[in-house]
Amino acid sequence: MATTIKDIAEKTGLGLATISKHLNGGNVRPENKIAIDKAVKDLNYSVNEAARSLKTKRSFAIGVVLPEINNSFFMQILTEMERVFKRENYVIVISDCREDEALEAESVRFLMNKSVAGIISFPVGRNSKYLKPALKAGVPVMLIDRTIPDLKGKVDSVIIDNVEISRKATEFLINNGHRNIGIIAGPENTYTADRRLQGYREILEENGIPVRPEHIARVDFTVEGGMNGLKKLMEKKTDITAIYAVNHMMTLGALMGLRAKGLKVPDDISFIGFDSMDWAKINIPSLTIVEQPMKSIGRQAAELFIKRLGKKSDTMPKQSIVLSATLNIGESVRSTS
Repeated sequence: MATTIKDIAEKTGLGLATISKHLNGGNVRPENKIAIDKAVKDLNYSVNEAARSLKTKRSFAIGVVLPEINNSFFMQILTEMERVFKRENYVIVISDCREDEALEAESVRFLMNKSVAGIISFPVGRNSKYLKPALKAGVPVMLIDRTIPDLKGKVDSVIIDNVEISRKATEFLINNGHRNIGIIAGPENTYTADRRLQGYREILEENGIPVRPEHIARVDFTVEGGMNGLKKLMEKKTDITAIYAVNHMMTLGALMGLRAKGLKVPDDISFIGFDSMDWAKINIPSLTIVEQPMKSIGRQAAELFIKRLGKKSDTMPKQSIVLSATLNIGESVRSTS
């Protein structure tokens, strides 16, 4: 027999009104919240979302548009977001647009038809048109990882300082004597790729090092893209001594390409990658790699969005949270000075 709210009342000794208020997103005393949450877990109670939405005339579903559902970077952020949302009895509805802007627009329409309370998007491109149905309907929107210029100040966002971390990574190579630095930079007109390339360009120019087009490979954010980017840099017969890949999938692809060519890191070429995934942590030699605060991105995004969905959200100014990434120093960069 399914657990009911009366079972929770018997276990906690609290009134049905208090329990119902908490389960429907209302505020109760902290000690009551703890008792109810424990009873819900112990009794394996499941909230009937459809019934709750009808009763409160409020949706507890949050739509998430992902560029690629099998991307571990997005999934780590999503996992942390779901943990926070679940604590507040929200559920997530995911739509994968497979890095396709047409499918991205279709995903938003799909989620709007599901009457979601809000939409969280990891934008594919830099055109906000796909979000028009949500914005026109007054549905809260949040952007994560990438922003869209014409939505600045109009929606919430959580990103990292891509320019600054890219400056740090490139500067580390310069400080180790490298002047001919190749970058596998990701696709054009993608916010993160453009900003990371900007950081690379800035620090080279500030150090009097020419930015050479043949040292820049614009490729897809995929393993194949990383392999193709490496091939482009290597086939131009340049005197590159170090490579910087600005995405974890491209990092993996580039390393696979180096291994296939019989090139050793850092003996033959120095290397800096992006995103400290589990596979990167067991690489030998250990990688010098950019680590994004994925859990913090997910947690802060979810916490802000819950506030945005609250009763007093109309008085809240739109927020842009910018977090810092870390350059973890490993053994993949050789000093040439």
